[in-house]
Amino acid sequence: MKIELDLVNAPFAMVAKNPDGNTVSIDASPEIGGQGKGARPTELLLMGVAGCSGIDILSILAKMKAVVDSFHVDVVGDKEEVGTVKLFTKISIHYKFTGDLEADKVKRAIDLSLEKYCSVSKTLEKTAKISYTFEINGEKH
Repeated sequence: MKIELDLVNAPFAMVAKNPDGNTVSIDASPEIGGQGKGARPTELLLMGVAGCSGIDILSILAKMKAVVDSFHVDVVGDKEEVGTVKLFTKISIHYKFTGDLEADKVKRAIDLSLEKYCSVSKTLEKTAKISYTFEINGEKH
């Protein structure tokens, strides 16, 4: 996998591009001189775990013939200072579904994603404890 990154507006506003030509804007926080013109790199990590697990979960549920009408993910990452950097040490994910879904199938799909298939969560679990909750049609599980 190759990613290209170009500075588009000094001091820190950049655009990353994947091999398909899709782009993502990246910037530093205003506290260090960024202009708020893109996601922070650590935010992209949390977006990555949401997207990676989301694709897995929706794919698994489709194979189970489950009907998903809507899908939403909230991710919260807690950091701790480890040496000279702040690492994610806790990541909490909350999945929200609507549709004709059985809780045991949804739980199985989430577990398969986070424990077996999602390369982002498998990478992040080396430094962060990842936990999740979910709800179906407004009912928490």
